[in-house]
Amino acid sequence: MDGNTVVLYRFVLAFLALGGVFGVMTVVLPYFLAPRRRGPDALKIYESGIIPERGAWRQFSLSYYIFALLYLAVAVDVIYLFPVAVVYRLFGTWQVALEMIAFVGVIALAFVYAWRTGAFKWE
Repeated sequence: MDGNTVVLYRFVLAFLALGGVFGVMTVVLPYFLAPRRRGPDALKIYESGIIPERGAWRQFSLSYYIFALLYLAVAVDVIYLFPVAVVYRLFGTWQVALEMIAFVGVIALAFVYAWRTGAFKWE
């Protein structure tokens, strides 16, 4: 590597070094700044100033997690539809329209499958 290449990449190297410094600083700095003593209230459950009625560890229904995962899948798929809509507006070909219909069809099949298996029932 010659000296001219290093000059061209000096900003990249500076940002990598700065990122490394910030990464190490976020790990090391709390070690020196965080308080070390713990009082009797440190292990108590805190719920916005309200005295808790029971412990914080309780089981949730699996349907909450499945519903959240389905929401994330649909939200991410909708985000992917935006670039397709922009391309369709620019080109407007049948190929783009068919690809979008196939993509929405796969999402619809997944939605129907989740519905048929009872993922949307709150029991």
